[in-house]
Amino acid sequence: MPPLFHPWLREARLAALRGGGWKRGRRLVVALALAAAVGLALRAAGGEAAALPEALPRLLAQLPLPFVLLALALSYASARARLAGLDERLRHGWWAAAPIEPARTTRTLVLLATLGAAAALSVAALLLAAFGGDGERVRTAFFVLAAGLVPGTALGLFAALRQRRRPAQRLREGAREPMFGLRWLDDARLPHLSDWQRREALLRWRRGGHAWMIGAVLMALPGSTALASGAGVLLIATALAWFSLLAQACAAASVAAGRALAATPLARSGLRRAAWRYPTFAFVCACALAGVGAALLGVGWRAAPMLLGAAAVLCLPAWAALRGGRRA
Repeated sequence: MPPLFHPWLREARLAALRGGGWKRGRRLVVALALAAAVGLALRAAGGEAAALPEALPRLLAQLPLPFVLLALALSYASARARLAGLDERLRHGWWAAAPIEPARTTRTLVLLATLGAAAALSVAALLLAAFGGDGERVRTAFFVLAAGLVPGTALGLFAALRQRRRPAQRLREGAREPMFGLRWLDDARLPHLSDWQRREALLRWRRGGHAWMIGAVLMALPGSTALASGAGVLLIATALAWFSLLAQACAAASVAAGRALAATPLARSGLRRAAWRYPTFAFVCACALAGVGAALLGVGWRAAPMLLGAAAVLCLPAWAALRGGRRA
């Protein structure tokens, strides 16, 4: 390993060669390959179907500012979370005892941010090429995405390095009591699991979790948006952001409860049945809120498949946490 970078890179390379990298990123690779395959299949079908994949590059070229802001927000959040987490592990994990200069860790983070931005740009170029369309329009769409991905990754790297110099202090948390009592959601054998999930979700929400999603939607709204349409979009964005955060909080609480009760004679089916009570109720509430937003937009029931698909995508981290808890 060159002395410029942290020896963790060699460890990561060995883990990737043994299949660890593929296990962590196979879902993303499969999703991207499926999207590219769908675009190529629609183009090969001809007729009206061939015009569907070309709509995305055309929309990116016609509305550059909202998509630049969206790409910037997503790349910033992803880069900041991943780089800050890695920096925390390298400085306070089992690598902390190694005599390694802090500058090597910083250069490693810069290298990973550069590689991540390059990988994101490559994936965007491949997807746009698969969707097809006018060459000039595809190039414009690529530059629109690049204008958000590159600065967002750079800002995420800067925020991760700044967090090292000024570590966030854990302030005194506020009250975790929910606004309305939901005792009827408690399971008879595990009466405190739903309450644990509610408190965890409430704490993450009050800390500002997923607020960037609502901010990105607000920044992407054109200035000429009508009041009813803007309120509808805001309600849908709030419902999706809240439910995706709640799903991750419920998954984390369920995994922690399963580990805490591992030595007790409790059936796993009972734990799963109790763990699904509160997320199911929250899903109904989120659907109702998103339904009000769809009604304000005037799209009606036709937006249901799109909203369900967006909620499913946003809940993938919760599903990954549950699968990791089962393996553990």
